[in-house]
Amino acid sequence: MHIYHYLLPVINKTLVLLLCISLMTLLNGCSYEDGEVKTNNDPIVFKLRFGHDMPENSAHHRGALRFVELVESRSNNRVAIEIFPNQTLGNDYKMISMAQNGELDIILPPTAKLSTTIPAIQVLDLPFLFATTSEAHRVMSAKIGLDLLNLLKKHNLIGAAYWESGFKQFTTDRPIKSVKDLASMKFRIMRSEVISDQFLSWGAKTLVVDFDKTRNALSEGVVNGQENPLGSIYGKKFHEVQPHLILSNHGYLAQVLAFSKQNFNALPKDIQEILLSSAREAAEYQWQEVHQAELRILEEMEKSPILISEFSEDLRNELKEKTQKVIEKYRMRIGSDIIERITQTIDEGRVYSGNELVIALDADLAGNSLLSGLAIRRGIEIAIDEINSAGGLLGKKLVLTARDNSMVSARGIDNLDRFSKIPNLLAVFGGISSPVVLSELEIIHRKKLLFLDPWAAATKIVDNGYDPNFVFRVSVRDEFAAGFLLPKALEESKKVALLLSNNGWGRSNHDALIKELEKRGLKPALTKWFDWGVGNHKQIINEIYESGSEVIIYVGNPVEAAGFVKEIAAHDHQIPVISHWGITGGNFIEMVDDAIDKVDLRVLQTFSFINNNSKMSKSVVAQYKEKYNIQSEYEIVSSTGTAHAYDLMHLLALGVKKAESSDSDEVRRALESLGSYQGLVKNYRPAFTPKRHDALDESNFFLARYKDGVLVPL
Repeated sequence: MHIYHYLLPVINKTLVLLLCISLMTLLNGCSYEDGEVKTNNDPIVFKLRFGHDMPENSAHHRGALRFVELVESRSNNRVAIEIFPNQTLGNDYKMISMAQNGELDIILPPTAKLSTTIPAIQVLDLPFLFATTSEAHRVMSAKIGLDLLNLLKKHNLIGAAYWESGFKQFTTDRPIKSVKDLASMKFRIMRSEVISDQFLSWGAKTLVVDFDKTRNALSEGVVNGQENPLGSIYGKKFHEVQPHLILSNHGYLAQVLAFSKQNFNALPKDIQEILLSSAREAAEYQWQEVHQAELRILEEMEKSPILISEFSEDLRNELKEKTQKVIEKYRMRIGSDIIERITQTIDEGRVYSGNELVIALDADLAGNSLLSGLAIRRGIEIAIDEINSAGGLLGKKLVLTARDNSMVSARGIDNLDRFSKIPNLLAVFGGISSPVVLSELEIIHRKKLLFLDPWAAATKIVDNGYDPNFVFRVSVRDEFAAGFLLPKALEESKKVALLLSNNGWGRSNHDALIKELEKRGLKPALTKWFDWGVGNHKQIINEIYESGSEVIIYVGNPVEAAGFVKEIAAHDHQIPVISHWGITGGNFIEMVDDAIDKVDLRVLQTFSFINNNSKMSKSVVAQYKEKYNIQSEYEIVSSTGTAHAYDLMHLLALGVKKAESSDSDEVRRALESLGSYQGLVKNYRPAFTPKRHDALDESNFFLARYKDGVLVPL
């Protein structure tokens, strides 16, 4: 095992150093260099080792040299770094292990080779994630990029900065003109499940081959091709053994400059900061070196016998569409929130063409109810695919952009302000949170944003007092929900407890439930309010039991619901719970675990794909399976959100067609005067009128119960 010069490696040296430090007043200072304690004024020299897998003529090695130069200069030569390029110390996996064990100080592995340890970081390896290098740089420099680096700390590494190899290209032994050509080939890949699935989505075979042995595998015909950035292709001379270079830009290859955590933490704070700042500054230098190197490499390759080509736009789009399944397969493993945050960061620099109409989504895409936002997104996307395949609207293609609000009102308002500045914005879809939408009503109407609500249920979202009213809803309305939930609860007992989220949504439901109780000459047995992140689940549930309540109406979101259900499950007898549908927008069933089997929990719903034999339902399920890589309708997340958003998108399209305009005032008036439309959720006759912007009522509601983790209609 290698022992580092900046840490005293054995006990006897440690004791010597400690003795030296304790006698500093007598000895005029001491230092440690090359294993010897010195008693002079010379500074301590920290000797570090830096291993990477690229050759000395690469942009990575030039970046490493720049990093060393910065560190040594800023530390006044208190740090000396020795570089070991070209897998001198072993392959990336070995060097990662060495750094984790404190046997190597600095490494530069590709993100794909960290993904087996840190699944989330493989997001950067997803095919067609970035369209340009500037998009990649924007993401890596944003907070989401820093958050991904911070994940390395749990695995004994300190992620300092992203370096890059650039976009991946193909070298092959034959041309690629179609997906069929790819399906006849075998490609060398690094060990990465994402990259393997990328090729499998195209029908190609793969073989894991060590980077240093790839040239031989190509020249001997063990594989038909490989993918790598130009610097790696040229540095390893793959172009000398393959006749075709195909500039595909189908994936991006980033590296992480990382430090051994235990060795880094043993360094003085000022040295740590020098290493981090130098790594980040050297990254920008290395990015420029990659860009300049690629220009030089292409010039050189054009002089060589290799044939250089590019994918046709049609083939590129076909491959991109096929790899969408890969993104969806890894969404939950990587984290839907991470994918959404990266997509949002990319979209911040997006330029829309005049041939596009933009649909915007403002929803919880990264918080506790992120599944609600995902469900809405998917409903919009499926409808957009159908509309675009039929020619789009007004001769233009529909495109979707989305921003997370994590159920925070200030974020929602900021999102709408950003959306309002997008040219050709057609409409904004909202998300699960009634408080967020209520806070947005002013900006919606001030900016005349056509706002479509597929989830948030507060009555005043639609009955908002604005004239004209730009909000249209296909969802539950709390006033109607109360008229449905209370009779269901009263079937159990007149001793009804109300358990409500202490926000605008909870208060909207409370008002409606009290009115329904008063109509019957009743009062709640107990009313309990709770805040987000409430920690006193046991106390609240005990109070409900002590009140003599025999049934609970619950209005809240997944995290708190899981805590309450667990507490009910722990009692000798379980009180039935009739729940509003907010719990379905997150990972409730995972959080509640097996407690769900002990409690009689029934949930308000408006739609289900399960046991639904309608032609439209079957069509949407088929598209959902194909697009999002699922096998069964039981895997569709928060199906009501998907169904509502799907219908709203098609109703919007009908409004645009009737108005023959994308102007929000014109479309608003058209939506108020649509004829009948057979939607996924119901036959709208019509969906809206000038006085009624709610498309659903109590007749569309039913209760469902969780069975094997899935809500099944009763």
